[in-house]
Amino acid sequence: MRGFAALRQHLDAVSMLTLFLLACAVPSYLSFTVIGSVGRPSVLVCLLMFAWWLAHQLQRPFAGHIELQPVRWMLLPFVGVVLASYIGAMFRGLPEAEVSPADNGLLRVLAWCGLFLVAHDGLRTWEHIVVLVRRVALAGGLMALLGLLQFGTKRSLLSWLVIPGMSGDYGGVDQRAGFVRAAGTATHPLEYGAVLSITLPLAVALAVADTKRGPVLRWGPAVLIASASILSVSRSALIAVVIATAVLAASWTARQRVIVAGAGTVLFAAVYFLVPGMAGTIVGMFSGAADDSSVASRVNGYDVAFGMVQRLPLFGRGFGTLMPSYVYLDNQYIGVVVELGLFGLAAVLALFIAGIVTPWRARRFSPDRLTEQIGAGVVASVSAGAVTLTFFDGLAFPLSSGFLFLVLGAAGAYRRISRAGRAWHAVGGSKAAAHPAEEMP
Repeated sequence: MRGFAALRQHLDAVSMLTLFLLACAVPSYLSFTVIGSVGRPSVLVCLLMFAWWLAHQLQRPFAGHIELQPVRWMLLPFVGVVLASYIGAMFRGLPEAEVSPADNGLLRVLAWCGLFLVAHDGLRTWEHIVVLVRRVALAGGLMALLGLLQFGTKRSLLSWLVIPGMSGDYGGVDQRAGFVRAAGTATHPLEYGAVLSITLPLAVALAVADTKRGPVLRWGPAVLIASASILSVSRSALIAVVIATAVLAASWTARQRVIVAGAGTVLFAAVYFLVPGMAGTIVGMFSGAADDSSVASRVNGYDVAFGMVQRLPLFGRGFGTLMPSYVYLDNQYIGVVVELGLFGLAAVLALFIAGIVTPWRARRFSPDRLTEQIGAGVVASVSAGAVTLTFFDGLAFPLSSGFLFLVLGAAGAYRRISRAGRAWHAVGGSKAAAHPAEEMP
């Protein structure tokens, strides 16, 4: 009992979030067979985090003053719409094939809430933020390194892995235009590209401003993730990286923009000479998009999707009930309208807007250049994640959805810590105002 109590005392939010990052090292196609798709380690860890967060909320005393937390409040409408849609679907009666996916959808949303809330309420100091961002950048760098090795060897390098009690369908290595589309430990190359685009801005923010660390630790993850993004042979990943870079560039000095632009040019030149044909493939992905079969299949599915929306426009047919056998959309926003209706789309957009606007505005209260750049990196990560959902159903994949809700929670924590620091200075360093909105003991 003493050992358990000591473990509980030293277990903080950063440790729990690190456990999620470690769980992402297990290939996403593996899950505990007895509980299906919810049995993926990353999802189970997030469910554990929700229980852990809830236990803390039940034990803490009621606060006399509760500060408004915009990002967390925007999570509430999303969860409310998911529940309303589920209840409506159950009252209407679902086909037997859709009942289990609807139940799994609720569990996945609960897992996202656990990840979001532990990040939002558990990160209480600037040190917590910096440590978490460093670990996320490291995880992204390792994922990128695995992808680069897969690209170079044309093998998954994971097929040998067998974990007792876990199984899954290993789909092999995907290719496009003769190049391997790496997936890392993700289920699909698109999910892998989404993870890269979400983690890259944080890695670049550290590379630019984390001057207390050596150049290898600073620039290594950023270079690996950027290289893997270029070699991912994914339109969505490249577009998201461009958007994220544009957001980050708005926070840089002119000198920093020149340095990063030069580094990017060198990287593209290296890819051009070291990987013959890759430059032409990347150009062809955009110039020939109109004739691409994958783009055509997405567009052809929109008519079916809009027909479903017309029947249930407000709360949709139920989260998780849009089966792949019905239609392939590869656009999460249209999928949200189908499953959660117009109210669901509004809730998702409001959550993203809050996750972008509030940390950007809070940057002016950051105590130093590193935390200011991390704020810009968090905004860029949320922006990149939001963009990738336009090109594939990212909420159906464990890693892309997990990393997205992780950075959304970090966005809310960044805003809360910034406000606490502002209150500290406003009252001359009063301890009572240091953390006016702490939610976890």
